[in-house]
Amino acid sequence: MKKNKTEKEQSKSNGETEATEETSNSSETGSNQEAKAFDVQESEEYQQLNDKYLRLAAEFENFKKRSVRDYSRISELAESALILQLLDVVDDFDRALEQDADDADTYKQGARMIYDKLHKILRKRGLKEIKAVDEIFDPFYHEAVMQREVEDCDDGIILEEVQKGYFLNSRVLRPAKVIVAKKKAESLGEQENS
Repeated sequence: MKKNKTEKEQSKSNGETEATEETSNSSETGSNQEAKAFDVQESEEYQQLNDKYLRLAAEFENFKKRSVRDYSRISELAESALILQLLDVVDDFDRALEQDADDADTYKQGARMIYDKLHKILRKRGLKEIKAVDEIFDPFYHEAVMQREVEDCDDGIILEEVQKGYFLNSRVLRPAKVIVAKKKAESLGEQENS
């Protein structure tokens, strides 16, 4: 029994010695790593890379700020160019309203000219009407506001346009509001005879 105790004590003390050695080895390794890290931070190459990184980060921030400024400037220029073109139409309306029109046809003709001028400006900017009447209803381009039962038309054909829809370039700016055909259901008497 004494033999077992002494073996246990020896193994225990050996384990403590090994643990102490591992701790001292790890502390030496840690201090070596700290020394190496300190040396790396003090090295000229590290300083150069750090300076390069800081300059690059500052340049990127300046680029972001410049991009925001440029975008807002371009947006303002585009808006001002459109407004300048629309001012010509406003001037035409002012002149038309100042006139005493005895002849309704002349007045209507002048209004038509102003309308055409406005549409020409908008078409140059990429505005295009969405075709609706007699077309097949497409929920991407049309918004159904009502269905009307009809006998002489297939389901889903657009009967009437309530409000025009427009594309801006290739994107739907506003869908056309339409009335869509619905095939009239046959009366009960006709179904029984068939």
